[in-house]
Amino acid sequence: YGQTVGKPPEPERTYPFILKATDACGEESFDTVLVSIEYNAPPELNILPDFVAYIDSPGEICFTVSVFDEDGNLVGVTVNSIGTWYPGTQEVCFYADTAGCYCFEVSAYDDCPDKSAVTKTVCVTVVIDECLHVSIEKTHSSFQGQVTPVNLFLNGTGKPLGGFDLLLSYDQSALTVVGVQPGVLFENCGWEYFGYRFGVDGDCYGCPSGLLRIMGIAETNNGAYHPGCFFDGMVGSLAEIDFLVSNDRTLECQYVPVRFIWTDCGDNSFSGQVGDTLWISREVYNHEGMAITEFLGEFPRFGGAVDSCVKDVGPNKPPAQRCIDFTNGGIDIVCADSIDARGDINLNELAYEIADAVLFSNYFIYGLGVFTVNMEGQVAATDINRDGLTLSVADLVYLIRIVVGDAPPNPKPVPGQTAEVELAMANNVLSIVEAGAPVGAMSLLLEGEAAPHLATGAEGMEMRYSFDGENTRVLIYSLKGKSSINVGEVLNINGNHAIKEIDIGGYDGFVMAAKLEALPDRFSLSQNYPNPFNPTTLIEFGLPVASKWELVIYNVLGQVVDAFNDNSEAGYIKVQWDASEYASGVYFYRLVAGEFSSTKKMVLLK
Repeated sequence: YGQTVGKPPEPERTYPFILKATDACGEESFDTVLVSIEYNAPPELNILPDFVAYIDSPGEICFTVSVFDEDGNLVGVTVNSIGTWYPGTQEVCFYADTAGCYCFEVSAYDDCPDKSAVTKTVCVTVVIDECLHVSIEKTHSSFQGQVTPVNLFLNGTGKPLGGFDLLLSYDQSALTVVGVQPGVLFENCGWEYFGYRFGVDGDCYGCPSGLLRIMGIAETNNGAYHPGCFFDGMVGSLAEIDFLVSNDRTLECQYVPVRFIWTDCGDNSFSGQVGDTLWISREVYNHEGMAITEFLGEFPRFGGAVDSCVKDVGPNKPPAQRCIDFTNGGIDIVCADSIDARGDINLNELAYEIADAVLFSNYFIYGLGVFTVNMEGQVAATDINRDGLTLSVADLVYLIRIVVGDAPPNPKPVPGQTAEVELAMANNVLSIVEAGAPVGAMSLLLEGEAAPHLATGAEGMEMRYSFDGENTRVLIYSLKGKSSINVGEVLNINGNHAIKEIDIGGYDGFVMAAKLEALPDRFSLSQNYPNPFNPTTLIEFGLPVASKWELVIYNVLGQVVDAFNDNSEAGYIKVQWDASEYASGVYFYRLVAGEFSSTKKMVLLK
């Protein structure tokens, strides 16, 4: 009895083997053996990359080292002689008597130290400077469609602190904040208040795309409890921001900055421990370490607080002090080709071959579960037509054409290219009434368990379908490459199964918009197309009965930027939105019709 190759056995599992011996006369003898396997997972050791620590005088510096052992049998952590490991706070501390570089070799080991010890090295450059040094982490090779954590680091200060108020800017067309948590340094010191909000004051009209304010206070004066430390002589994470990276593949290989921004003198400031001093920006650096400080100009700005913020306002009124250096960061979005070459969907290093087409067609029948080798790489490789959208049936059409030699790889992308397909449903038969371009393939999601079959309009095409326990996935396509779906009856659904989704790919490899003329049997709001768009897009929704409706468009701050309303008969209603006057970014549109309401997201990309 065996296991899948490459899969580690489960901890402490016993495997029975039956052994048989046969001699020349055919006599047989059997015996059994039990093999017990105990799998040991090595510890996981997370440590900061090399960094610079700033102190005002010789003293102790601590940095966080997190350790986790899946089996729960972690024995310990060792550090070379100049450092000490404190398991309670999961920190390594050392005494820096002079400025210079201090390197540490940190090892974590469990019950099997010879086989599972994990060792990492970090070097700390110590600089004597009592001022504050704050930086935004710069991540590398972040995957699209996934969440990337970005830390907000305090790299050292000789001053005891009592609070901070930080304002960050990011591009909402590429990044979406899905959460902000206190950092390890914040939690280890037991500061009492942590909060964040979007915009300058929670509501900001006309502000730059993507503003996030993060605040922390050491003591809220609500009882006898006091924080254990005030960050002086310490380094570590003040906050962790979770960014969802856009799945728009036109952004691959891009660097998306996350920067400190100033809208008034109080932004990006730190308070002294008792609130008697306010420190503001001294220098501002970009992610490459180049100074971008500017002391003159208007708000909002990226170059730090202006000189008027430190003016002398009179006796017994101490001005703010310039004593913080800020370093910007951001996110490097991974290049699709670095995950996997475009067209090599099965990861066998042979792009645009028949196995890639077969595997991709399986996706439309069975879903993402067919990508078992490296889902990120395989999904990235499916943008065959280079329109920035992965996993579309238009990509499958163009892949098949490349495989059969009917089209070249690497087509020149035409942003926003589309055509409309007018469909009709009668007696559970789906028909193409009119198509603005030849239809190469069609993918449908039917409600419930259906057993469809092709009709005359799909002659020469192939059909596959599968029931996933809730819906039936249907794919109409052709591995011959040169076939297309004709005007006329296409699919007999064989029963009353609502069409929940339709994805149509043109023969030329672009996404086609589906217009189904049958009266809807429920209220619905469709995804706008094209999406991303510039500057106009079409929003369609279905009304099963005559209704009064309102369609409202919001920016990411929740402000209304446009609205449409009317009384309409039952059917499908289309609204075109012209966003020429608005900035690039994420927008939301919400339909209210009767008691029905639904909201969807769209991206304006200029």
